[in-house]
Amino acid sequence: MKMKAALLPLTVGLGFALVSANTLAQQSSKPWYGGVSIGQSTVKIDDNALPIVGATATSLSKNETDTGYKAYVGYRLHQNFAVEGGYTDFGKISATRTMTAPGVGTVHAEVKASGWHVDAVGIWPMQNNFSLFGKLGLIFNEVKTSLGTTGAVAFPAGTNTSPKHSGSNWKLGIGAGYDFTPTVGARVEWERANKLGDDSTGGKSDVDLLSVGVVFRF
Repeated sequence: MKMKAALLPLTVGLGFALVSANTLAQQSSKPWYGGVSIGQSTVKIDDNALPIVGATATSLSKNETDTGYKAYVGYRLHQNFAVEGGYTDFGKISATRTMTAPGVGTVHAEVKASGWHVDAVGIWPMQNNFSLFGKLGLIFNEVKTSLGTTGAVAFPAGTNTSPKHSGSNWKLGIGAGYDFTPTVGARVEWERANKLGDDSTGGKSDVDLLSVGVVFRF
């Protein structure tokens, strides 16, 4: 009789564990998910940017990083494959060239980039709720540049000081995810949008975003 009494809590416990495991599996199979991420965006600015015609002595200061963020939704078609779509704001970068001879003045540029994207995502589930993933997709982007001068530097008449360019460009990325629960997880990822912009906005540039974020499954 004592043995039966001792086995009762164990039986109940095992039953609860099996029900919990079954519930976990059902929740983990939810195909829809969404998330938000924030991180640092980076663009490489050429040292010869913003040339000043006629200047004999200049220096360039530049800010190649800013805060970027993204929001997205996805659908997991298979344990190893998903599609995602969302919006990314890469923030802005800037550069200022200062002329000290023959006169004194500056030319300044500020560039902002953002866009809607769609990605195919390959997923490699691992042990202990971890996973790795890679992605390839398109970003339908807009790049805006704001130009200005001070002092002895001036633009030729008719110069467009607010050029912008819209285009569709390839993007790629890699990352890792961790599931805290069947419905809440986290991810860290690196992404690159290739050759955004054109000559009117200061040239084509790769834009990188290293971010961390939270994922919700529903």
